[in-house]
Amino acid sequence: MKHRFNPLPDLDERLEFVDNQVRQARRSLNRQVEEALIPLDIQEDFTISELQGDVMLVSRDDDLHDKIGELLRSEGYPFDMPERTSEAIGLLKLRKYRMIIADCRHRRRSRLFDYIERYQPFVKIITIVPNRDRARESMKRGGYSFLMRKDFDPEQLRTCLISSLQLRHRVCWLLAHGEPCNRSCVDSYQSDEDFGEMQER
Repeated sequence: MKHRFNPLPDLDERLEFVDNQVRQARRSLNRQVEEALIPLDIQEDFTISELQGDVMLVSRDDDLHDKIGELLRSEGYPFDMPERTSEAIGLLKLRKYRMIIADCRHRRRSRLFDYIERYQPFVKIITIVPNRDRARESMKRGGYSFLMRKDFDPEQLRTCLISSLQLRHRVCWLLAHGEPCNRSCVDSYQSDEDFGEMQER
């Protein structure tokens, strides 16, 4: 007498779960391959000699390109302007950067933070954020400072550049502790130790 095969009641669910896992793994692998090839694509499109290095602005916004680009040129900082996080990571593999200005108004740029934390922790990040919650999040993730929204005061960015790149502060102590920028780090020079003492009082 032949017995009919009766699959387990949840076999279809298990198969669907495995299919989903395979699809996710395939997407992840494809993304890793694409990102691994980005430095080669950049070299083909621009050649390394055309990259500026030093400061990077990650944004798709043409107005921010103009606003920040003009300020960086006036301060004498060479810069590059990739539009996507994956391109930014590709540039980090090709040239030396000291500062990244990341437009985080519409995306968190988590992969960029992760890459810098793991491979290039000396690179400082200034984020452009839409609100206080995102600002606090970016500082907790290791950001140097933040600029609030697209209409930020260019003088604050100029202050951050001087404080981080010329005076070499590790982090903007005021913004990290919920205080507004008052240019004290530049106008009346405060070292990291000075700020630490102020917090202990």
